[in-house]
Amino acid sequence: MYTKHICVSANESIAEFSTENGELSKMLSEFTEVCTADGRNAVYVGRKNGKKLFFAGDYCGFACFADGTLVEILPLANNGVANARKKLCAEFCRRCGYIFEQSNYDPEMNFMEYFISVFASETVKIIKSGVLSAYASREDNLTSVQGTILFAENIRRNLVHRERVYVRHDVFTPDRAENRIIKAAAAILNKLTANSHSSHLLKEALSYFDEVAVPINITAEFGKCINTRNTKKYSTILSICRMLFDKNEGTAFTGKYVSCAQLYKINS
Repeated sequence: MYTKHICVSANESIAEFSTENGELSKMLSEFTEVCTADGRNAVYVGRKNGKKLFFAGDYCGFACFADGTLVEILPLANNGVANARKKLCAEFCRRCGYIFEQSNYDPEMNFMEYFISVFASETVKIIKSGVLSAYASREDNLTSVQGTILFAENIRRNLVHRERVYVRHDVFTPDRAENRIIKAAAAILNKLTANSHSSHLLKEALSYFDEVAVPINITAEFGKCINTRNTKKYSTILSICRMLFDKNEGTAFTGKYVSCAQLYKINS
């Protein structure tokens, strides 16, 4: 959960590079190096009025750091922060396929919280409409025969316990790639949000996905996602997850001290 919020516009200064800002300076320095190495001008170091400063570049979005500092970078827009934030939220919605609705938009909510609220509401929508499940092969030591008996393993395990039988059988489970990806994203975003409603929805989702495994390799999980008529309702939520996890999307930023970062290049 973030404890400090810094809101600036693109190309404005974020903080002074100083001993007073020791921890923040260290984290922003490392993040600047990562951005430079990636060739993405999200944050850079410059000078103004004789002071060494961290500046926001030409990317807009948010970066949440390990010490609880949230840096929100807004695009240039007329009529102040509210319109700039609205422009950024609308851009996010366009990228993930979510319909931006003025009635659901709170100009006082920072962009990270809006991002999380959309993810949370889409996750709940999927749960209410019915989470997709699939058959998976499983091996168990059961008290009755289900599926195929694995004789060699059965003898090894149950030579004494004759009441049991070791089998391979199929189970219908929600533990499939799409749900594993959603669970991983929900776990990350639940640690970031300070919004009680979003936190409540995410905790409910994580509880619902209790039977779903935590993915070991997110990239491999995306490769297992199948685009069919049945999975169409997952389209928006998986787009958000790709923005979080897939470097090829170009919106996720990483760093040693970065808890989560989403930054988009927006035309003025």
